[in-house]
Amino acid sequence: MSRRVMISCSLLFLFVTLTTPVAAQPPEPPQPGADRPTAMAFLKHALEEAGATALSADQETQIQGLVDTMRESSASRQPDESLITALSAYRNAVVAGDMTGVKSAAATLALKEADNSRLRLEDQATWIIQILALLAPDQLNKLIARFEPDGTFQILQRLTLGGRGFPGAPGRGPMMGRRPRE
Repeated sequence: MSRRVMISCSLLFLFVTLTTPVAAQPPEPPQPGADRPTAMAFLKHALEEAGATALSADQETQIQGLVDTMRESSASRQPDESLITALSAYRNAVVAGDMTGVKSAAATLALKEADNSRLRLEDQATWIIQILALLAPDQLNKLIARFEPDGTFQILQRLTLGGRGFPGAPGRGPMMGRRPRE
C-alpha cells in the first residue's frame, strides 16, 4: 500500500511540475486576422454605418502610411531615463522605510509621469488631426453626426493605438463612452 501511495504521489508531483510552467504563461495577445478586424477595417465600417462615402484608395494609402509612421515612431522611442531614475528612487525609499524620501520621490515620479502623459496625448492628437485632414468633409461630418464627437474621436484613436480602445494600460480595452445612436 505504501508503495502505491508513493507512486501516486510521485506521479502527482511530476504532473504538477510539468503543467505549472505551461499554465503560468500569459495568453498570446490576439493578432489582427480573419477573426479580429484591423483598426482600418473598423474605420471603414464606421464610415459605412454613418452613411458616408467609403475611403478612396488614395485616402486609405495615406492614412495607412500615417499609421505605420506613427507606430514606427512609437516603437523606436527610448525609455525616459529620468522616469526610470525617479521610479528607482521611489522604490528605494519605500524599501528603506524613509517616508520623507518616499514623499519626495513620489512627487518627482508623479511630475515625470504627468509630463510623459501630456507628451503622449499631444503626439496622439497630432496624428489624429493629420488623419482628420485626409477625410473628406462629408465623411467627417457624417461620422460626427452618427457617433458624436466622442465616438468619432474613439474611432480615429483606434488607428493610433493599433486597434485598441483607450482605458487600461498595455492591452487597453474596449472603446469607452456612449454607444452609437440607433
